[in-house]
Amino acid sequence: MSLFHIGSEFRRFGHGLLPRLAILVVTCLPLVFGGLFVWAYYDPIGHMNKLPVALVNSDQGAQREGTTLNAGQQVAENMLQSDELDFHLVSAEEAKKGVAQGDYYFAVELPTDFSQAAVSVNSEHPHSAKLNVALYNNNGFIPTMVGNQATLIMLQAIDAELGKQISNQLLVGFNTIGEKMGQAVDGSQQLADGSTSARDGSQQLLDGAGQLTDGSQQLTDGSGTLTEKLGEADAGAHKLADGAGQLDDGLARAKDGSQQLADGLSQLNEGTERLADGAGQVSGGVNQVVDSLNAVAGVQQDLVGRLDNAAAMLREANLPPTNGLAADVEGLAASIREAGLGPEKIDQLLQLQGGAQQIADQLGNPVSEYRSGMNRAASASRELAAGISQLKDGSAQLRVGANTLADGTSQLVEGSRQLTVGATALRDGLVTLDTGAGDLASGLGRLGDGAGELSLRLGQGASQVPTWEGQRLSDAATAAGQPVQRELVDQDVTKFGVGLAPFFMSMALFMGSFAMWMVMRPLQLRAVDSGTSPLRAVLASYLPGVIVGVSQATIVWAVLEFLIGLNSEHPLLMLGCMWGVSAVFVAVSQMINAVVGATAGRVFCMIFMAVQLTSSGGLYPVETQPAFFRWVHPVDPMTYSVNLFRYSILGAEPGDHRAITAVGVLLFVGVLALLISSMAARQQRVLKHKDLHPELQV
Repeated sequence: MSLFHIGSEFRRFGHGLLPRLAILVVTCLPLVFGGLFVWAYYDPIGHMNKLPVALVNSDQGAQREGTTLNAGQQVAENMLQSDELDFHLVSAEEAKKGVAQGDYYFAVELPTDFSQAAVSVNSEHPHSAKLNVALYNNNGFIPTMVGNQATLIMLQAIDAELGKQISNQLLVGFNTIGEKMGQAVDGSQQLADGSTSARDGSQQLLDGAGQLTDGSQQLTDGSGTLTEKLGEADAGAHKLADGAGQLDDGLARAKDGSQQLADGLSQLNEGTERLADGAGQVSGGVNQVVDSLNAVAGVQQDLVGRLDNAAAMLREANLPPTNGLAADVEGLAASIREAGLGPEKIDQLLQLQGGAQQIADQLGNPVSEYRSGMNRAASASRELAAGISQLKDGSAQLRVGANTLADGTSQLVEGSRQLTVGATALRDGLVTLDTGAGDLASGLGRLGDGAGELSLRLGQGASQVPTWEGQRLSDAATAAGQPVQRELVDQDVTKFGVGLAPFFMSMALFMGSFAMWMVMRPLQLRAVDSGTSPLRAVLASYLPGVIVGVSQATIVWAVLEFLIGLNSEHPLLMLGCMWGVSAVFVAVSQMINAVVGATAGRVFCMIFMAVQLTSSGGLYPVETQPAFFRWVHPVDPMTYSVNLFRYSILGAEPGDHRAITAVGVLLFVGVLALLISSMAARQQRVLKHKDLHPELQV
């Protein structure tokens, strides 16, 4: 026999559908654990943002510097916007009920004095803010553990947020000190300004007295000066009036001349425009004539060429008549050249054409040198006329004013003007004296106000300086260094083995239930063929299986309680729950074997166990798993066995009815499994042809 000879072992799987299907299932069986478990728990931590968590904001806010601080609301908004967990803002009652029923895995509360604690660092009793965390181990060990760690991470973010508020409180205190000290500096400046004003006022008082003396002296001296200078002023005023009259007459004549010049230039400009039109027409006519003569010159040139050709042809004949005729033709061509349009005449015509165009351009183009000069001259003449007219008006006013001045100087009374000046000087001195006295009084008042303001602000600044000592110093340091402290208000995180015990207990009991049918018959053929009721035939195998399952559960319970030291909350209740769950799992595994047969039943039981384990929520929350496992979770019997074992090991909070629900669901599953097994037993009473020669035997 060859070493690598396969033999006929594979040949028996080549006939029929079931053998081929069996070898395919066995080949893919490792995927149940190697693929299904990896898929189910591929990245649960990365999907913790789907984990529902209750958030309660009980903060009542706090007053700070006349404004309301709602630190709890700010922190709650940041937590709701974060993608670490799926926070739901609810009331305290809703959170308590939701955590107990499993709607939320745990709850976080911002207590009523959260904002008050944030601003307490400068108060008489500084203290850190509390972050109340309510964990519930019945919602699963790993979610509770992850939630516990998540709250510690949240604590750092909240510390940073409240740290800003506390730092703001400390800095506000120092800013207040600076503000009050600044006001004190302003008060001292007012004090200095007041003393300066008092000194200036006294000086102004002395100056006013001096001005009063000087004014009276000026009153005496001015009367003599007025007598001497009044004659000179009167003579000068009359001379000014005469000169103003002469200037006015001359400007009147200049005004008329400038207006005539402006009118003439305007007429010249209009004539230039008409001349430009004529020059344009002349230039156009010259262009036409030149064009016509150019055409005539071309015809002339062509005619002379033909005459020369004809004379040459006649000369070639060399006959007396033709020679005479050739001489006449040559003479005619010479006459045409001499009397016709030659190059010199054509050049003269072109010069005439260029000159006519230049004249038309200078006269007709508004921007040409000639037209620009004419326009500037016309504009300047108009401006000259307007300026001379304004000058004429001013000279007329000057003439009237000079005459009025001359009349006024003649009517002045000696000494009256100087007397008025002296009286004015006397009045100014008295006003200055009064103002100086008022400034002195005001400055002294500001001096007193500044001193009082300085004293008041310095006192206020000193009272604003924060002081800490003793226990207050220790509490303030703690509040500033650790703004938020976490407090577990319900349950602490249980031990790893205790938290995962419900999951492994369910796996152990189901594994024991389907392993027993490897050595026991799921259905006894003798009982099935005896004609008894199908249910009794099922119970004939089920009851022995239950005895074995109860024995398995008892052994597991004893090891957990006495050897490992599980210390469950309800040990006897846990034993009863394990018996009941084992009985249900025995019924389910018996049903699978009864329906599909013992051979395929082993494979299906293993697959069913793997699906139950990954969908039960016994390890990671189903919210973090793919959609398939979330769909299977509500109909998974192991989901309810895990909940029942959690209740018996950890106890339950008021309002948690999942244990009661689990008992009802498991009873229904057990009864349904027995019913389906009975239907399978009834079906097996009919012997089919394929059963005589089965495709696959194990």
